[in-house]
Amino acid sequence: MKEKLETIIVDDDILTLHYIRKIVKTSPIGGPIHTSENGKLAFDVLDNRKDEFDNILVFLDINMPVMDGWSFLDTLQNKDYKDKIQVVMVTSSTDPEDKAKSGKYPQVIGYLEKPVYPQVFTEIYNLFDKNIVITKNKGAIN
Repeated sequence: MKEKLETIIVDDDILTLHYIRKIVKTSPIGGPIHTSENGKLAFDVLDNRKDEFDNILVFLDINMPVMDGWSFLDTLQNKDYKDKIQVVMVTSSTDPEDKAKSGKYPQVIGYLEKPVYPQVFTEIYNLFDKNIVITKNKGAIN
């Protein structure tokens, strides 16, 4: 049986945070769930817990105040725990350039356009192998 994944949902829309949290909670992903309203607050969680986690799945919005999704991904590249983070972009952006740009970050395993549906989270969980890591050569969610 697969382990439960620890998750951070990063979105400035409170309704989206609650919606995704509810879906993750009832999906096979399970595990501890943290929410942050911007990338800076997400790093507060990650930096304070960096020695306590093996892998974390981050659902990341692009457009947020304080620290947006791109700044989060840029900052992540300088963190010693960057290889323990898997990111699924969850955004209202339908811009093909945003989707292409997200693929340039090694931690990004997927790009989902809002609205997202509960079955998508089960599919994400099923992509993880027994070590709960998706590598680029195993494919990504698009």
